[in-house]
Amino acid sequence: MPLGAWRWHDRGVGEAADRSGRVASVAALSEVGPRRVNEDRASATVSDDDGSWVIAVADGLGGHVRGDEAAQAAIEGLPPRIAGADEMAVAFGEANERVLALTGPEAWQQRLPLSMFPMSTLTVAAWTPDEGLLIGWMGDTLPFVATAGPDGLKGFCCGRPHRQSDGSIDICLGMPPPGGDIGSGIVEVEIVGESGAGTQPDAVILASDGAWEPFVYEHGADWLSDDSADGGIGAACGPAPHTADDIAARVLRNAQQLGLNDNATVAAALWR
Repeated sequence: MPLGAWRWHDRGVGEAADRSGRVASVAALSEVGPRRVNEDRASATVSDDDGSWVIAVADGLGGHVRGDEAAQAAIEGLPPRIAGADEMAVAFGEANERVLALTGPEAWQQRLPLSMFPMSTLTVAAWTPDEGLLIGWMGDTLPFVATAGPDGLKGFCCGRPHRQSDGSIDICLGMPPPGGDIGSGIVEVEIVGESGAGTQPDAVILASDGAWEPFVYEHGADWLSDDSADGGIGAACGPAPHTADDIAARVLRNAQQLGLNDNATVAAALWR
């Protein structure tokens, strides 16, 4: 399948100016890789009013049933604006309820094997003029932040994969709740990047494990923290990207050249 076959133009990919006059563009792009089915989903929305935006990537867990449906449920109800850690936690709690509902309470009572529960990772980055940047995630889709310099973008991974050495995920959406009762509002989501009002990096990139693992296989784990323009995520983004779509396409193209072994998805936001 050619790169770009999973471009989500119907999910608010576009651009808008913020209060300072800088223009923010957002985009999401996915590649099915060697898999028969793409179980990744992504979204990207930006407000015409004040340039606030939300980007997200969900990766349905392989080995579990209906991973694509779990990822779709995680993404489809996200709000177009998230301001503050409380709103981020609620957004994850509601996403968790949607994924849990795919199994249903009757199935919980039957004590099904864990592989019969649809599950998904979820990583969300949101920016508003009043609250600044906020990133939340559960699973192994990783967030990167970057600043622009004369040599290009310089960035690093500001999270860590929530998984064990054997590849099992520590926390994700859709894990059966204790007692079989759906909770509401809050789940165990890790939140970082509370940058404060008016602050913003030049770019934010969310990459599913299929998108970032080829670079780690090639360059080692230090690639995640390499904040030089000619290494790490900066090199993957290429020189002087003009839009978020440029970033997403370049990261996926470089990952594809290294060799994909999974679905690979990137969502990005860029100011200029």
